[in-house]
Amino acid sequence: MAHRVNPNSCPLMIAKFVHIVDSRVPLDPLSVKDEGLFNKQENGDDLETGSMRNPDTGLIMKYEEVWRTIPITADKIVLLESCGVTDKAFIGRIGKWFQGIGTMEGHVNAVRGEYVDGKWRTVFTIGNQEALPYFTEHDGWKVDDEVELAGRKWKVLACE
Repeated sequence: MAHRVNPNSCPLMIAKFVHIVDSRVPLDPLSVKDEGLFNKQENGDDLETGSMRNPDTGLIMKYEEVWRTIPITADKIVLLESCGVTDKAFIGRIGKWFQGIGTMEGHVNAVRGEYVDGKWRTVFTIGNQEALPYFTEHDGWKVDDEVELAGRKWKVLACE
């Protein structure tokens, strides 16, 4: 959830992020407090500043992050959420790009892939990649459908 604070002079925005999956606190992601102030930069990037718990020290510390929009050409956008309340995961495809993140038995898994020459090429992975299955076929899927991939049920959140 976000709202504009000062739209007339300097485009500022405050954002509060709710962590459903968190690599630092996989067993209690909702305990993470993550709020930041976004300030639009001259080059179009957004500079996020704020403070949050440093996982290495346990202390609340200031941070800065740069958010950059990357243009993507896509004819299909698909986002899935694992069914159930534990071991939450999300997987999605935008054009030739795939990304997933989730937990399984207290461990975080993540994958990023690119569809090249008719097959998925893994660009990045951490943990158990099999918990976040690639998919190419999604004909007939629509929002709120339940589908099964790799022995797990998923709810369709977006399918355009």
